[in-house]
Amino acid sequence: MFGGILTILIAIWVFRSAQKAKTGNALLWTAGSAILFFVIQIVFYNLNILILDAFDGTDIGGEYDRDYTDIGDRKDSGGIQDGFMGTLLGIKFELLPLFMAWLSVAFMRTKFMLKQDITWGNLVDGISDTFSSIKNSFKTSD
Repeated sequence: MFGGILTILIAIWVFRSAQKAKTGNALLWTAGSAILFFVIQIVFYNLNILILDAFDGTDIGGEYDRDYTDIGDRKDSGGIQDGFMGTLLGIKFELLPLFMAWLSVAFMRTKFMLKQDITWGNLVDGISDTFSSIKNSFKTSD
């Protein structure tokens, strides 16, 4: 759910940047950024699964079919995700795909669409403008 909302926000960000820079083909840049976002996200989710399989020594695979009414197998039974460090690792596994997908879109937007140097300021340029324009779109004029 959060990934979908983030994808919509990134698409708005890229579209506004393309219109502001007058690059042309704003819809193609927006569609390409959404596709890139999903591809990088899937790659990193699969990388997370490979890491978990390597450390736990178990292969979940396609034949894993648990009963959704049974929560017994949802409890962590030790291993790499046990304790406080395991909680931090779980957060990393959850956020890293989203962050890397955003970073790849920001890199593509900065380097190829806007043809700017890669700096942190250029990577995040326009995000606050996007949020303020979304906020202002809800205002009504009386």
